[in-house]
Amino acid sequence: MYETSRMDIWETRSNNRQQIVISVVCLIVGVLLTVALRDYGASGSNRQAGFLFGVVLLGLGIATLFAGGSQAVQVDVDTREIRILDRRLIGSRTQTLAFDQVQRVEVACLQTRSQHALRYFLQLQLISGEAVPLFSPEKAYPLASDPAVVAGWKRRLDLMLAIGAQDPAQTPGA
Repeated sequence: MYETSRMDIWETRSNNRQQIVISVVCLIVGVLLTVALRDYGASGSNRQAGFLFGVVLLGLGIATLFAGGSQAVQVDVDTREIRILDRRLIGSRTQTLAFDQVQRVEVACLQTRSQHALRYFLQLQLISGEAVPLFSPEKAYPLASDPAVVAGWKRRLDLMLAIGAQDPAQTPGA
């Protein structure tokens, strides 16, 4: 996680290397299986199942490569804004939220069916009723599987939102 040295800006970037590695491995294994088993012979054979598995891996590799990407979150006390920049292979999107739009910050988690938490993230509840994920669970943020670390992120964001709500003349460093 990258953080700036200024106290009034908190900038964090996801690490998408892990997702890229998984995508590339799926592509390589998919191509190898598809090429090696392209003449699979009789229908219903193990070779046909291997070929079809290779096609599925190839499709998953391509899909995750195009759908994946990186995310940068910047919380700026001076401008009283939270900026979320999503970059993907085929474009980018920026979302800017004013501190005044945030009603509360919650810790949420992405769980499996067996109720084991995979990743924790912050969820902003806006005054409009909309929920906006911060440090999205599908992005690879370091230590996002540790609830204590994410609770620390919540405390830090709550503090920044509180500082931003004060009179700018009373804000430290103003």
